[in-house]
Amino acid sequence: MTRNEKNNPLIGLLRRGWPKRSRCRVLLGMGLVVLAAVLGPYGFSRTVSASRALEVVELEVAVPETSIRTGGSSLRIACYNIAHGRGLANSNWDGGTAQEREQRLDEIAALLVEFDADLVVLNEVDFNATWSSSIDQAEYLAQRAGYPHVAKLSNLDFCLAHRSWRFGNAVLSRYPIRDAHEVDVPSYRGWEAVLAGKKRVLFCEVEVRGRSHGVLAAHLSHRSEALRVASARRLLDFASSYNKPLILAGDLNSSPSGLAGSLSSPAGENAMDVLNQSGRFTPTPTRDSSDPSAYSYRADRPARTIDWILLSEDYAVNDRKVLDSLLSDHRPVVAEVQLIEPEAAE
Repeated sequence: MTRNEKNNPLIGLLRRGWPKRSRCRVLLGMGLVVLAAVLGPYGFSRTVSASRALEVVELEVAVPETSIRTGGSSLRIACYNIAHGRGLANSNWDGGTAQEREQRLDEIAALLVEFDADLVVLNEVDFNATWSSSIDQAEYLAQRAGYPHVAKLSNLDFCLAHRSWRFGNAVLSRYPIRDAHEVDVPSYRGWEAVLAGKKRVLFCEVEVRGRSHGVLAAHLSHRSEALRVASARRLLDFASSYNKPLILAGDLNSSPSGLAGSLSSPAGENAMDVLNQSGRFTPTPTRDSSDPSAYSYRADRPARTIDWILLSEDYAVNDRKVLDSLLSDHRPVVAEVQLIEPEAAE
């Protein structure tokens, strides 16, 4: 044995050759280390996903004085699928540099200020995703647009090899959020829900000038009209048990029969038709199906409306607009509504 081999037994093993059993143990150990590095974060993220799925946060932000309506029963609502802040890119991993993505978020925040909405429903908003630099986009936008009350519900939540995917729906509110919870809807495949998560609906109750308003922030499946129909029925079950004014808003991925891009399930059903015909929500205001100014998707080549603000019969719609913006592949929808007072309804 040489002096180097005495000082460093590993050199001796390399020169003489490791015994087969030793090589197997070393390779097995290395494999286990790699496996733990990849799957350890995943196991932890899925273990804690249920406990952190729902969050309600209060932020120290300055609300513009012009945004606080001190009287009347009008309410301005917006819904916007912000596509993870990637803009018009097709992949979430695209969308520019971290600086360009942050600039886009700043532009979305400026657009929210322009809306001057009391409530904003956001879809495809990242809470901690590697592709968007792990920025909590809901809180980022709330800080810059002047929304002190935020509710967040994760749809997907998992971490693999130190990359994170955690995103879902959010509600930004100028007014206090008194209650928030998840409304469960069917999953596309059960094993997907177990391994990564699934589409969920966020409910929160907001107190606006002494009146409670329920808000359902929904993003329904893009993969199956039958699943959207089943989800719509689940939402109607919730609506039938809720006895206060109720708003359902978000990317429902469905267009009513007769409008461009409308689809049917194998049973011949359509999710928007189910909602419109239920009696729980005022039928959605629509324009001529050939009018692209009413379409919300896709923003750069509008072809259909899949983003909606649906209202219980407690409201009258004063105005509804689909705004032309290229900050996401969806266009934002803004509605000005009036709460019908009980005496007025009689």
